[in-house]
Amino acid sequence: MAERVMTYWSLLGIDPTADESVIKKAYASQLQVYHPEEDPEGYQRLREAYEWAKKRAKALQAEATSCGMDEDEWHCDTYDIDDPDDEISVLQSSWQAADSESSPLKRHPAQVFFEQMEELYDDFPRRIDPEQWKILMASDYMWDMDHQRERLSGLLRFLEKHRHFPRKVWDILNQSFYLLEQKEDLFELYDEEEIAFIIGQIQGTAELGYACFEERQLNFDIEHYLTLRQDAQTLLMEDNPVAARDDLAEAYDLFQHDPDLQLLQAKCYLRLGQHSEAKLCLQQVLKLKPDEHEARLLLAHFLYKEQHYDEAIGECKLLEEQGVLNQDVMSIYGNSAIELGRIEQAWKKYSETEPIWQKFYHFQYNLMLLRMRNRHLFNQEHNPRHAEYKKRVRKSQMWSYGMLMFRLSWLYLFLFLLVYFIFGLPPVFLIVLPIILCRSAWKTLRTARMFIT
Repeated sequence: MAERVMTYWSLLGIDPTADESVIKKAYASQLQVYHPEEDPEGYQRLREAYEWAKKRAKALQAEATSCGMDEDEWHCDTYDIDDPDDEISVLQSSWQAADSESSPLKRHPAQVFFEQMEELYDDFPRRIDPEQWKILMASDYMWDMDHQRERLSGLLRFLEKHRHFPRKVWDILNQSFYLLEQKEDLFELYDEEEIAFIIGQIQGTAELGYACFEERQLNFDIEHYLTLRQDAQTLLMEDNPVAARDDLAEAYDLFQHDPDLQLLQAKCYLRLGQHSEAKLCLQQVLKLKPDEHEARLLLAHFLYKEQHYDEAIGECKLLEEQGVLNQDVMSIYGNSAIELGRIEQAWKKYSETEPIWQKFYHFQYNLMLLRMRNRHLFNQEHNPRHAEYKKRVRKSQMWSYGMLMFRLSWLYLFLFLLVYFIFGLPPVFLIVLPIILCRSAWKTLRTARMFIT
């Protein structure tokens, strides 16, 4: 027994003590060594040592108080480490102290944990603070391997009615419950639509911001507002802008300073063909959040469609200044420059951004390039690759026409040579060769002329 006790203290990495704060710090430190996912057996031994040390500390504190001794006295004299009988008595007193503190109505750790989670969720300023969730996820309940299965099912039940978190909080929940790692199992065991929503929030594919709510007096039902906003986004994804418009209007009546809501309204108006309303919403988004790239790109595209080419180019330049330069931006920029007759400017931007457009095929951007390369529409003097392109085309054409000429003449040549060598014809018959070749060349030239014109 004495050897087992010393093992407990060794696992914790500390000397025997009755200071619970020291024990807790040691336990937290050793969790880095005995991680529950990487070393479950080591974690169980560490947990057993931690629980024993806490109970022993309480027992020794109670004994020290009753005997009127200070810590140094009981630390040395409470029991003999080499005396098994003495150690048994200490263990018994430890459990008795713990039992005296317990209540018949003591609640399950899961109940306590999820009540704390609900309290945190209901306090909106704390809900959107990731640090608050890190503190909650560091509780003992989260490290207890015995509760692993019930933790996950409890979280999924909780998320059925509590769905509105910032992306950083979703990340913390994912790191604590390993949701992405087991998403395939979750899809099999739980409602697919619910799991798809959770995975989407973690991955940020449908992220809605919460920064606009920070340090504001929210004199409205924030949960109802967030539900309206989420439902409107879902309806737009399902291509139901009419129903989404009603939810967006109700949400806007509650709160007018949310750039994500304004962006959803703009998308809704665009789907409904209400372009002037969409433009106003996009401009409002950029007032609330100037670095909202999606809104600025939509505005640039809208301006291009409305033939406001200079303004569209201006929005594209702002996106470039903000570090956003992709093929969508370059397509709007290039097409606007072409419409303004600035083909040289379009080719210059093409040269500057060549590494970007080579990454993948973008239909609109490549359609613009084909338009710019059309020598019947535009002079190619500003095309930086025109000489190289002409050389490559000429080489390709020569190869193609050479193959065509060979296909037109090979059979005649083969038959002539076969007859010539088998029957030993005199050299005068070799005059047939240039006749065959000239005939094939004439047909090839006619074909080439047809393609050129």
